[in-house]
Amino acid sequence: MRTVRPRNTSSLRIAALAGLLLGVASAGAAADAGLRVQEMYVRSGAKAPAASKPRRFDFLVFYADGVAYRGDASVFSAGPAALQLDDESVRKDHLGSYQALGDEIRISWPAGKTEVMRRRGERLSGAAGTRWQRLPKVNGLLLQGKYVIAARTAEPVWIDFGSDGTFWDQGVIRHAANLQRLERGVPAPQGGGGTYLLDDYTLTLSYAGGPAARMFFCILPGEKNLVRPKRVVVSTYLFELKR
Repeated sequence: MRTVRPRNTSSLRIAALAGLLLGVASAGAAADAGLRVQEMYVRSGAKAPAASKPRRFDFLVFYADGVAYRGDASVFSAGPAALQLDDESVRKDHLGSYQALGDEIRISWPAGKTEVMRRRGERLSGAAGTRWQRLPKVNGLLLQGKYVIAARTAEPVWIDFGSDGTFWDQGVIRHAANLQRLERGVPAPQGGGGTYLLDDYTLTLSYAGGPAARMFFCILPGEKNLVRPKRVVVSTYLFELKR
């Protein structure tokens, strides 16, 4: 069922500032208790899959406490700062530690593997000719525009960001983030509106009258206008700005 945007959005706009302030406070508290992203990169040169399938992105994350992660965004169920370090599958194949010395980054991966990467501006070069591009920071960013999922879906999936900190969406929680329930066991909405917050590559959607949902979010490299980027990743899906 299509979500109809009500004509009067004044109540959402009035609540936006309060929601953003509360969101910043809660995000700061969460950061103090867990991981904090230092830098995040995406691998260059990935081939686009068929339109019916989600595009897979490989990410490289350097955390402030020396932890390194390499893999896709499927483990970022509530954003990269909520990565579960005690998850055996994550520890076995994707987690390591790093040391940065000038433009050189030395990473120790599982099974005794060591990789040396070199920084060149916004890029990293690694073993076997791998290339990584740094993702832009999104902390506190306010977007403007409607974004539609790039993969083919049975139902419409989109999100409309407002520069006042409000949003409207259709299907993002259930289909893109694959969440069936939110905090306190509340069923995930098919669509709706509320306020949003971007922090530490995490998108928090606070629905009006309900709990919040958190998911991975990033803007892909090369964007000149971060307020209206052409392509973003929400959870594990590519979304494109609707012209």
